[in-house]
Amino acid sequence: MEILKILFVLLVMVIMFKKHINVGHVLTVTALLFGILHHVGIAQFGDILLMTLTSPSSLLLFPALYLINLMDKIMQQAGSQSRLVLGLQNTLGDPRLSMIILPAIIGLLPAPGGAKFSAPMVEEASKELAISKEKKAAINYYYRHLWEFFVPLHPSCLIAVEILQIPLNTYMLIMFPLFIFISLFGLILFRKFPPKTTQQHIKAPSAQTRKDIIEGLSPVLATMVLVVLFHMSIIPALTIVDLTMLVYYRLKPKRILSLLKQALEPRLFYMVFAAMFLRYVLENSGTIGSMLNVFNTIGLNTLIIAIVFPLVIGLLTGDTLVGISLTLPVILSITGDGQLLSMAVLAIISNFIGVLLSPLHLCFIMSVEHFHADFPRTYIMMLIPELLLFITVLGYSSLF
Repeated sequence: MEILKILFVLLVMVIMFKKHINVGHVLTVTALLFGILHHVGIAQFGDILLMTLTSPSSLLLFPALYLINLMDKIMQQAGSQSRLVLGLQNTLGDPRLSMIILPAIIGLLPAPGGAKFSAPMVEEASKELAISKEKKAAINYYYRHLWEFFVPLHPSCLIAVEILQIPLNTYMLIMFPLFIFISLFGLILFRKFPPKTTQQHIKAPSAQTRKDIIEGLSPVLATMVLVVLFHMSIIPALTIVDLTMLVYYRLKPKRILSLLKQALEPRLFYMVFAAMFLRYVLENSGTIGSMLNVFNTIGLNTLIIAIVFPLVIGLLTGDTLVGISLTLPVILSITGDGQLLSMAVLAIISNFIGVLLSPLHLCFIMSVEHFHADFPRTYIMMLIPELLLFITVLGYSSLF
């Protein structure tokens, strides 16, 4: 009976995602269905709602999200993002390097549909290359998502840290080697397409170009330095960086007020709230215990659960934030203290693989549409890098 409940809710999720319903609505409906099917009453739903709004995780996550949004708005207002891209395009000698760096830079900050923003840059960078539409789409999509599980500017990273209850800098140091492997495995997508012309035009960067590149990268790098090297919490780190940017760009008070308002994006905050609400419903409704009973009934051990459950959720939702919020509490509840980090790393990367291979992922769909690429052929190109990552994380997670 329990397996039918889970399958029913997951089916509703898939249908809602396919109909392009607001992600926040999907998560909220999913939470309500899980709760109702596990006999959660109105009063308990109210308690869970209050817990979602007032928990330490929420008190950290929502201000951090706002400050990240504000950073993005300031950079857009100052034009530093545009100058950064132009400076890199003029400086890098090999256009294939531009095809990696440009979507990766755009991916540093969480921007829904960011693949659509980086796709024209990849298109421009690939003009001198004999490359298929499918490879353009795959490269744009793959390198846009290097950071989601690793960089604290992404909500999924912050939620993972809160669930695991480990220091942010510790989490980042654990995940950094996997980030290197993911970057290298993506190079497989560059096989068998030489430049159309043998001569590459390398321009010595001018002083202004260097300044534009440094200025565009500084906010993100400064935040990383404050968090990793100075062990600073994400909120004060972002506050320092945002205030410094406001002073540096000498924005007028009226413009600052406008940016402060623009940083309040209801859709994004609703989505994150709904993900956390779903997490607390799962934790407090008995759903997690029921899931574990199902896994035990069919004889799955902890290792298999840590792989399969996050992978399936990633495939079904195409969203890292949802996957981590939904699966990490389950994995931690069945894992002993000695296996905590090992199973957590395995679950996080399994979910990441599922997300990147999800046909429901908005960035994948937009990349294919922008380049007018063939959907199945583009999808197949993603399989080898993700298979290599899976093999790697099986070995790496065993070190903890």
